[in-house]
Amino acid sequence: MTRRNHQLVRFFSLAIAASSVAYMGARANTFADVTEEGLSEITPETLGVIENIGVERPVTVHAFVSKEVPREYVTARTRLLNILRTMEAKGGPGLTVRIVEPEPYSLEAEEAMENFGIVPRPLADRSGGRVEALDVFMGLAFVSGPREEVVPFLDRGLSVEYEVARALRVVTQEKKRVVGILRTDATIMGNFDLQAKRQQPAWQIIAELKKQYEVRSLNPKAAIPEDVDVLLVPQLSSCTQDELDQVRAYVDAGRPALLTVDPMPLFDVRLSPREPKLPPPGQQNNMFGGPPPGEPKGDYVGLLRDFGVEFADDQIVYDRTNPNPVFSGIQPQIVFAHRTDGSGLEFEGVDPTVDGLSQVVFLYPGALSAAAGYQDKFTPLLETSKASGVNVFEDLVQRHPLFGISGPVPPRALGEATPEDYVLAARVQGGAKEGEGEEGSGGNADRNLIVLADLDMLSDLFFQMHARGGDVDGDGLDDVRFDNVSFLLNAVDSLAGDDRFLELRRRRQTFRRLTKLDEETQDARDKRQTQIDEANKAADAELEEAKTALEAAVAAVQERDDLDETTKQVLLKSAEETENRRLAAKTDKIEREKQRAIAKTETEHRRSVDEIQNRIRIWSLLLPPIPALLMGIFIFMRKRLRERDNIPAARRSGAASKGAKA
Repeated sequence: MTRRNHQLVRFFSLAIAASSVAYMGARANTFADVTEEGLSEITPETLGVIENIGVERPVTVHAFVSKEVPREYVTARTRLLNILRTMEAKGGPGLTVRIVEPEPYSLEAEEAMENFGIVPRPLADRSGGRVEALDVFMGLAFVSGPREEVVPFLDRGLSVEYEVARALRVVTQEKKRVVGILRTDATIMGNFDLQAKRQQPAWQIIAELKKQYEVRSLNPKAAIPEDVDVLLVPQLSSCTQDELDQVRAYVDAGRPALLTVDPMPLFDVRLSPREPKLPPPGQQNNMFGGPPPGEPKGDYVGLLRDFGVEFADDQIVYDRTNPNPVFSGIQPQIVFAHRTDGSGLEFEGVDPTVDGLSQVVFLYPGALSAAAGYQDKFTPLLETSKASGVNVFEDLVQRHPLFGISGPVPPRALGEATPEDYVLAARVQGGAKEGEGEEGSGGNADRNLIVLADLDMLSDLFFQMHARGGDVDGDGLDDVRFDNVSFLLNAVDSLAGDDRFLELRRRRQTFRRLTKLDEETQDARDKRQTQIDEANKAADAELEEAKTALEAAVAAVQERDDLDETTKQVLLKSAEETENRRLAAKTDKIEREKQRAIAKTETEHRRSVDEIQNRIRIWSLLLPPIPALLMGIFIFMRKRLRERDNIPAARRSGAASKGAKA
């Protein structure tokens, strides 16, 4: 056999062997996840749950997964099918996995919708150079006897293993733990709006908690039931004193609680601590005056202090550090709690609620600190950077005699930045009086609570971003990653003493930023912020001069002794009107100049960023071919040298010429 034929036979033999191994692996339902995150492999803990499902409590998993999905959902579909096939191969004798690929309007699609409420979701498919809608099924139903848990749609931002493991544990456990939501003016569990005659939906955090817990609405006037495992109080500052007394009795008994105190709730500024309590439902404004005042608020600041937390209810925190260039123009009162020590690592070693997280966003939050005597029991969970400060509540709102309070509005200037971290979320443990550490002893027990200085961080926006994986502009790529949902669920689990899902929530695809680009554009962002601050200071200084001129004109009239009171009043009114007109004109001019300066700064910043991005694009086009070209030149030269070495000496041009001369 010639060498060429021998190589051909070896090639075909190798191809047949590889195909056979792949076929046997497919038949054996085995695969290896060689990616860095290993998200297609099931963790040993989840695998143990799957293997322990016995015939005494069987579980059937109905998976409805469409064959065709948009390009950005291909990875999620593959990961889901891999985990389902692993469950099918390694599950216990009581686990049955049924994978269905329903076509539109088929009997399988009707079964999914009628039996389990799994409906297809219309998604935009941009493949082939055109955009068309695809009705996609990607839902799961877990059935165990009378228990049923349904995941209607696995969005691409969700963790497949986490959703599967949580549903399996819920249908196989005896009883769900209870999370009690105290009814306050912040109606996160939904409410019927008597004025608009419509039902206000519950926040998505309620639906998320119901997947794992029994969620119960609690009467704030009554004692909290003994079977409540975790108490959630949205906007503690809206409670009356007798309602606060119920919260105090619950916490002092050593029972876990999650308290939120927001100095400026964006969903309803009227719920701010500095505002009076809302009137009862159905009592609205009328033409002869406002609504009757509600009950007086209780001493929530004193209650928090007794729990070990100091809270200034008129301070709103800002932070100039923004790690997300896509939000470069956002207000600094939107705070991104993240690691700022330059390591680029996720939170580690702080607390189980935040370990492994990257960023948590707070919207116009407040500041927390340890009360006197509680420094050793107060654990900061999330903090600002060193480039932060506070603004006063009144500087961020407007008041109208007819329309009431509104906001937020941009402040004329940011408060002075202080070289300290402001605590946005904290855990308080301990605090029992000496000799009274046991519950039921007639005194206080060790407290176990988490306090959040923001309620908007629970809003639906973050749950929607969590579901679609941080895709802000809808291009199928992750722009940012916020961990509000994971943090909130971790907090509830940690308080309930359930750590089964903490590790699973950490398992996700690594979010890799273009750190070099961020570093290159950091100077441009810093310069832009400095110029904006200078424009604001210059405008404030000119306004102060104009106000000083008005005050001087008024004082000059008042100091004249040659005028009677009536004449003084006339001159004062005339001077005030004249100076007010000048002040208004000057204010408009100053604001125009300020906006012009800021616009110029924004243009220069955008130009600088574009130059850096264009430079990186050029290098990204020029550099990749260079290694290939160098390798090609090296191989070509090496080949030429080897060819030259194989030429007999007698046939080389140099040898031939020498022979001719001879």
